[in-house]
Amino acid sequence: MAVTSVCGTLRNGQDNSCPTTIKRKYYQQAVIINRTSINYTDAVYGVPTEEECAYNVQFALKTGETGYRISGSEQGSSFKGFYDKSLSDLGNVQYAHQVQLLIMGISEETKCILNALDQGSFVVALQNGDIVEIFGFNNGLGTGDYTYDVQENGGGTLITLTSAEDNNESKLPMVYKSETTGGEIADFDALFANTAPSV
Repeated sequence: MAVTSVCGTLRNGQDNSCPTTIKRKYYQQAVIINRTSINYTDAVYGVPTEEECAYNVQFALKTGETGYRISGSEQGSSFKGFYDKSLSDLGNVQYAHQVQLLIMGISEETKCILNALDQGSFVVALQNGDIVEIFGFNNGLGTGDYTYDVQENGGGTLITLTSAEDNNESKLPMVYKSETTGGEIADFDALFANTAPSV
């Protein structure tokens, strides 16, 4: 007889018969963090128990580091996060994280942002109601293929940051937990910045 996997034990149900508090849309902004800015040594993952579900991560940036906000119109729907589940060649569950955002214009500043996104590795935070969701935390995200066409796309283009095909995440996007109780939105609004202490 096969042994039940400890990884896949369902611990609670969900009643969706009369949904009244479901937030169907992300706020139209993203905080993008250079993956090298995160202090991974001190990151803390929630540990699920038989009594409690825990699917979160607590982290801080290195001293002097910050994230960077990209914003769009709150009436739009350009900013969103999603993921694809698949199995690796060895049969392990893996997730390809993706975040879509809007980049506008053809200025030097825009080109510098796009070049950095094309060359680097990033962790992205999105906000949905009072929940901050973290994409690409362990392996990072980078741009997928895109065509940048300001004339046909109203002045900008939707850009997707995605997990590398050969470097997917082993976890779903994580719920962010602040070191300060209830401080998740404040941390998001402050770009997760870790300002150097004054001397």
